[in-house]
Amino acid sequence: MPAARKLFPSYGGAVAQALCHSLERDGMVRNFVASYAREFDRRAVAASAAQAHELEVTIGREALLAMIIEVREQLPRFFGKRRGVALAEAQASAASAFFDQLFSTLGRVERWSEEEMDEFLRDLELYARMGPQHPAPKPSPRRVSSAKSGAVRDAAQPERFPFPDRCALLLDPSMMEKARRAADRFHDELVRAAGKILARALGIREAR
Repeated sequence: MPAARKLFPSYGGAVAQALCHSLERDGMVRNFVASYAREFDRRAVAASAAQAHELEVTIGREALLAMIIEVREQLPRFFGKRRGVALAEAQASAASAFFDQLFSTLGRVERWSEEEMDEFLRDLELYARMGPQHPAPKPSPRRVSSAKSGAVRDAAQPERFPFPDRCALLLDPSMMEKARRAADRFHDELVRAAGKILARALGIREAR
């Protein structure tokens, strides 16, 4: 039964590496930028190698935020629960260790300084507040002092999820609405990719 399985912290490291691999080596961000440029005849958004690299780095960071939120939402399924539900104490403790390893591995892979990691975690909090109804996944308490992963936050109506707007601002602010629609579609792709990664890493069925 899924509820009897153990969520090892090392799974978090495997998920972090797979997330980075899908965005960088598999070229998800690069393909998104190229597709947008072709669709709207906006080749100027990445006219030079330097522009293309900057977009890949900055949009890739936003994509990581969105994918980690999706991982957090789907993680309860490992314990036989519905996505997004609060975890019991022992499960929440295992989830905390999982995310601790995920963030530690992510920082190493991306070669972030401690300050860059802290900034990423602050943005993750923003994503969580403006999206699903649970707080963002947390690493160890030394980094963040707010509620633990899996605890339910205020039931206030969430604001619009920030990824499409933030991605559009980076991609093509002069054509904000078209860029936002493209980013919204890209977010759907990121959600599907995150689900596949989690299914492979944890041996659970992909969400439908």
